[in-house]
Parts: sequence; C-alpha cells; structure tokens
Amino acid sequence: MTEFDIPPVALAPAAPPAGDEPPGFDEFRSDLLVRSRSKAATRLEPERSDAGGLTIDVVTLPGFGDHPLHGWFVTPAERPGTLPGVVELVPPGGLGTAGDHTWLASAGYVHLVVELRHDGDPRDPYNHEISADAVRAVQEVRSLPGVDPSRVAVLGRAGAGCAAVAAAGLLQDIACVIAEAPFAEAHTAALRAFARRASSPVLLGPGAGAPEIHAAWGAHSAQVVAELSGVTPPDVVERVLDDSAPAARRATYEAWLSTHTTLGQTFVPQVAN
Repeated sequence: MTEFDIPPVALAPAAPPAGDEPPGFDEFRSDLLVRSRSKAATRLEPERSDAGGLTIDVVTLPGFGDHPLHGWFVTPAERPGTLPGVVELVPPGGLGTAGDHTWLASAGYVHLVVELRHDGDPRDPYNHEISADAVRAVQEVRSLPGVDPSRVAVLGRAGAGCAAVAAAGLLQDIACVIAEAPFAEAHTAALRAFARRASSPVLLGPGAGAPEIHAAWGAHSAQVVAELSGVTPPDVVERVLDDSAPAARRATYEAWLSTHTTLGQTFVPQVAN
C-alpha cells in the first residue's frame, strides 16, 4: 500500500504546556509523526471470504521501527461506496479470534484490529512506541481504497485505551474516539497532554483514568476556538462518560460511532451553546 501523508494540522496549534506534563511535547509530536510514516509493506493473508457477508484477513503491518504489528482486517464483502473505518487497538493477548471482531464490519465499517506489542515502556514518559503504533494503524486504514479518511474512528480499552487517547492527541482530525479505562500510571502526564490537545468527540468508558481524561479533553482546542471566536466556551469538544453495564455497552458504542462517522467532512469542534 502507498504511504499515507498526514494532513497538516491547522485546528489546534501548540499551546503553552501545562506544568504537569513532560517537557518537549511539540518536538516529540513532530518527530513521531515523521518517523511513523513507514514505507514497509503491509501484508494481508485471507482467513475467510464471505463469512456472513464479511471478508476476514490476517494483517501484519509495520509499527514503530517497522516492528510487525498483528491483527485482523474485517470488511463488508460488498462495498457499495466509500465507507467509514474503525481502528480497534487491543492490549497484548487481547486479539482473540476473527469471530470476536465481526460486529463493526457487520454494521458497515472497514474494521482494522491491531494488537499492541506491549503495554508501554515505563521509562519513556511519552510512550513513543505505543503512540506511534496507534498513529500507524490509523494511517493504514486511511490509506485504503474505499475508505473515507475523514470518517475514521479509534477504539481502545485499558492499555490500548491509552493508545487511543494518544492517537487523538497526535492526529487532530479523527472522527471520534472510544476509550475504556485509559490510564497507565507511568504515563499519566503524557495522557493528560494528549487529552488536552485532542479535538475529536470522545466517549470514555468506566474505569481508572476516565474521569481525569474527561476533565482534560480538548482544553487546547478550547483555547484556539476562544481566540478565533472571541468567546470563552466551557466546552468545544463533545465528551461523554459512559458507565453503562457491559452488556449494554456495545449498543452504546455502535450508536456513538454511527453518529460521529456519518459526517461528510472532518470533525471540527464548535462552540457549545
């Protein structure tokens, strides 16, 4: 597949760093986005064709340093037009079987499931590898023919929820984010920095870290909108904390994804009334 060029970020330029985040965020971000544009090939190996109207492939794509990332690629067998995409990030050991990951493709999404290689490096305050792997997975889906790059969502749970938060802070035009319990003690400061710079709608599932990420989400986007509009809004990015029971959560997630990936253009935060 061809290399995907990350669009220029004009929505949320650098803001003065908060005192509780690691130094050098903007330098880190620029370096990571350059390094994550891997030219290594992605491999797809057919697993099942037309499985209930779906096509399932085993996927291997290059992560940080071209380290291989493994996962599933599940798509509707018939694609009548341009489709939205979902990148689902799962923690190590959470990949499961192909049958565990058919719900989103059945709903009409191009669905890439990627297993992260580990939970992160506690010695690295910005968790470069995991952050870059999340960005690389989003780039992969956006580069696919038949996928609308402005309608790509990211979903992650636990340690992979941290990666979803990082992707939203690094790429300013993700359609929406779902993150469950996005918290890692060694990277708390970095997660706050990612959350503050995020400009996508977010649905945060229950668990450690969700309220803290919710409180920080979109703070820098709020500053930019205030400068442009002359209004100081309390919220400019939609953010929701969901504490529904696990059995009801999938329906909640499907509704959230449907609402935010039907847009015909990249999500742009608006001043809340």
